[in-house]
Amino acid sequence: MAPQPRAKTERRLASVRTQDWVRFIGLCAIWSSSFVFIRICSPVLGPAFTAAGRLGIAGLVLVVYLRAVGFDSRWRDFRGLYFRIGLLASAIPFSCFAIGALQLPASLLGILNACTPLFGSIFAAIWLGEGFGLKRAIGVFLGLTGVTVANGLGNVELSTATFIAIGVTVIAPLCYALSGVFIKLRASHLPSQGIAAWSQLSVAPIVLLGLPISPLISIPGPTEIIALLLLAVFGSALAYLLFYRLLSDIGPTRCTTITFIIPVFSMGWGALLLGEQITPGMIIGCVVMIAGTLLVMSPVPAKS
Repeated sequence: MAPQPRAKTERRLASVRTQDWVRFIGLCAIWSSSFVFIRICSPVLGPAFTAAGRLGIAGLVLVVYLRAVGFDSRWRDFRGLYFRIGLLASAIPFSCFAIGALQLPASLLGILNACTPLFGSIFAAIWLGEGFGLKRAIGVFLGLTGVTVANGLGNVELSTATFIAIGVTVIAPLCYALSGVFIKLRASHLPSQGIAAWSQLSVAPIVLLGLPISPLISIPGPTEIIALLLLAVFGSALAYLLFYRLLSDIGPTRCTTITFIIPVFSMGWGALLLGEQITPGMIIGCVVMIAGTLLVMSPVPAKS
């Protein structure tokens, strides 16, 4: 397909259609519900099986879908890149969230996930030459302050175990941010549908190797099995398809605002489905973090 003229593309992105809003809200709801499903699965299935099951099922669903629609993802040509992206964008983050879910509620997992654009701004300044002025520095400080407030005044008792869980979970958004930089530098030529499918399926066996260290904690029942299927099919496979459609329709800058909304949805899902408490500290922390993220996402001149 020939590239659209810039003026036409800008006009298209300037207007967000009703169906774009529906996809946007739907994606926020789906991705935020993932933390509830992780919270259900991980204490029973263990982190390794939870992450590997999510990766394997979601990747398989997407590969079958791409084959059905006749899309050539060129697996043989790009399998090395797909695998490396999968480690950064899927295997490590999914495993970290599954480990964090042993101690942290779904609401705080969603809040920690929103650190992604904060890390992204730092890495973009280091490796992509993007500017990092005072406004972004203040934004990063506010973002980290918001996360600290939300966790410190949240719905968990702070202990050595929860501090470790928070530290491990924060690795996930850090890896998400690194994967974005890696894709832009080394893999911008890859088809996004291929990345969504093969980056997950290719690393699932690697994560499964962690079973001896993190075995099944107990025998799963119907609730855990259904939660894992929903996590994989909706939280990964369908979510990726919606995300890349939105990326095409409304542009990357608007897509990043999803991270502002996910903590709000994750708190709602946690309260509704798991009976988690929403504290004033969590709400204040979210507001501070969103303010910081907005500053981080605001345009700044690139380095000359």
